[in-house]
Amino acid sequence: MIYLPLLSFILSFKLTRFIINKFRDVKFGYDLHKKDKVRVPEMCGLAPVLSSSLFISILNPIYSVVILSTSIIGVLDDIAKLSPKEKMFLLFILAIIIGLAFYKLEGLSLTLLIILIFLYPIFSNLTNMLAGFNGLEAGLAFLSSFFLSIIFLLSNNFNAFLITLTFSTSYLAFLYFNKYPAKAFPGDCGTLPIGAFLVSIAIVNKALTYLFIIMLPYFIDASLKYISAGVMSRDQHKPTVLGEDNRLYYKGGYLSLPRLILKYKPMNEKDIVLTIWLIEVIFGLLSILIKVFS
Repeated sequence: MIYLPLLSFILSFKLTRFIINKFRDVKFGYDLHKKDKVRVPEMCGLAPVLSSSLFISILNPIYSVVILSTSIIGVLDDIAKLSPKEKMFLLFILAIIIGLAFYKLEGLSLTLLIILIFLYPIFSNLTNMLAGFNGLEAGLAFLSSFFLSIIFLLSNNFNAFLITLTFSTSYLAFLYFNKYPAKAFPGDCGTLPIGAFLVSIAIVNKALTYLFIIMLPYFIDASLKYISAGVMSRDQHKPTVLGEDNRLYYKGGYLSLPRLILKYKPMNEKDIVLTIWLIEVIFGLLSILIKVFS
């Protein structure tokens, strides 16, 4: 079974290239942080979703259901533009169904069932919010799931390690096309399943504390947005300002983790993404250190 992460990487890579060609003129968005507004195919996150769920189903099909069903809500959001309330409601209903499946089939305790139902829509939305820059979502998906897989390996939980690593490698392959300058956007169908999968496998395998540490950049970003703007609608998600020097500037409006950094140090798109990746690496390594010395 050790080959599954590699197969997931290969299939995700090939599927992404296929979807790019199919969606190029059908479902696309504009790269807002470029001087020339380039059209980029959207919903290409279906590639890592399909590839990871296929191979994860060999190890535990419930996690494949988690990934696919949450991605379906993302597809609805990408096409129909759901409101924040509509999206959270659908995620909450799905959380109940998924939680009951784990309760019946995996022997999840009642306490953990309640925690899963509560956190499922929150974590799913977190990984959908820290976004908007080339490579940011895919890179964070790879890093957060990779660090969680190491936590499982250190816990001698080889099955959870393989499942999480298989998920991680699918997003690593997608990152090749999503990195600057992006040739593919993940869409909500690719970002919503990230948090849903991570919180599900962390709760079932009793690694939630470590996941909280790994995902602290997401919590910081969401907290800044909520404190500065409350619950924002889609049309309030305005891009940062691109200067003549090709650096991004914060010029007021709501705060987020990227905007907070740009407020004090303007930088180009590649550098702001690398900075946030580095922050994620720091928290990921912190989780591993705590695991090792606990």
